[in-house]
Amino acid sequence: MAQVTVKKGDTLSAIAKANKTTVAAIAKANPQIKNVNVIRVGQKVTLPTAAKPATPAKPKTPTVPGTPITPTTPTTPTTPAPTLSTTAAQTVDKFSMAELQKKYSIAAAVLKANPSLQDALNKILGGPNGEGMITDPYLQEQIIKQSDWYRTQTDKQRQFDYAKETNPAQFQADLAANAQEIVRKFAANGLKITAQEAITYGEQMMKSAVIQNGKVISYDANYLNQMMANAIDFTQTGKVGTADKVVYTKLSGNLETLAQSLYKQAWDYGYDKTMSNAGFTNWFETSMKGLVAGTLNAAQIDDQLQARAKSFAPGLSNLIDQGQTLRQAADPWLQAMADVWETDANSIDLNDEYVQRALNVTDEKGNVQPVNLYDAKKLARRNKVKFDGTQQAKEEKTRIANTILRDFGFLG
Repeated sequence: MAQVTVKKGDTLSAIAKANKTTVAAIAKANPQIKNVNVIRVGQKVTLPTAAKPATPAKPKTPTVPGTPITPTTPTTPTTPAPTLSTTAAQTVDKFSMAELQKKYSIAAAVLKANPSLQDALNKILGGPNGEGMITDPYLQEQIIKQSDWYRTQTDKQRQFDYAKETNPAQFQADLAANAQEIVRKFAANGLKITAQEAITYGEQMMKSAVIQNGKVISYDANYLNQMMANAIDFTQTGKVGTADKVVYTKLSGNLETLAQSLYKQAWDYGYDKTMSNAGFTNWFETSMKGLVAGTLNAAQIDDQLQARAKSFAPGLSNLIDQGQTLRQAADPWLQAMADVWETDANSIDLNDEYVQRALNVTDEKGNVQPVNLYDAKKLARRNKVKFDGTQQAKEEKTRIANTILRDFGFLG
């Protein structure tokens, strides 16, 4: 059998082509070759019997060894870029800018701006000491992936930079559309955002994710929601109710609607009346941010309020567990006491001492339960501040006074 000696730059695919045979046939005739993609200079390669020895053409080196690459304008390849494989025989022995663009989203401007990428491509195209072009696509890929350009960026980042450099007009149009959508979302929530902030967020959303300090940071809908949550203006410029609970007059749009819903939930469970201003303020602002950011939902807030309501009024826990709010569960007792105090039951403070005594009585067995409604009314009458000012109390006092006067003969 004829043999050829491997020269610098040779590949089995080039030897097979020059000798009118195939890589598979050469591999069969050379069992000592364990990897058809790796051959050494000076190695003897036995040609199949039917092949005629010939000297394979030495691949042309696109760059002078050791000379940095000057990128050229990408051209459309006449053949598709090869599929990367470590097992299949490779027939492509060149590495062009077009292939870089197709496989790795590398534009000429990106290449110029990244020394690590230039070094990687120089290594592929010949190396600093003239080692010869690396033609195995798998090895080419590994060299690219070892560059800082690849290791410190996500696919979306690389695509972002490629689009920005290769089609600036379309890139700017897409960025403007994204920024406008972000402004619209902020405005719907009554939030202000500067043009530069909208552009910054728009660019981040186009990248989807970036690598910072070795960690992947996602720029998605959740990220934008968090930015909106952080932008809420919780300026307090007023008070509401007898308990002087704070209100926020800077909220508008969807945020105003959301705030009203939160206030209603708090009222249903007596939360706005049963805690300090500071406690309510912290709960309200934390809940608003959580709802906008998507880290909280209405059901979770309802669970929080139910838990606190059962702690506040353990005598009504069974009713709250059945799905009633604290005010719904306490309504019969509130109505009974409201009748005595001649007021609206909805205006009664659930934290009132007499309300608490009516809702939470410990029996001889240690069980906590409400008093009966008759006793609730008796309790209400003992609150002299609220009862003495009622019409009923005035009439009773008048009747008592008249009786005393009559008994002493002053009324005939």
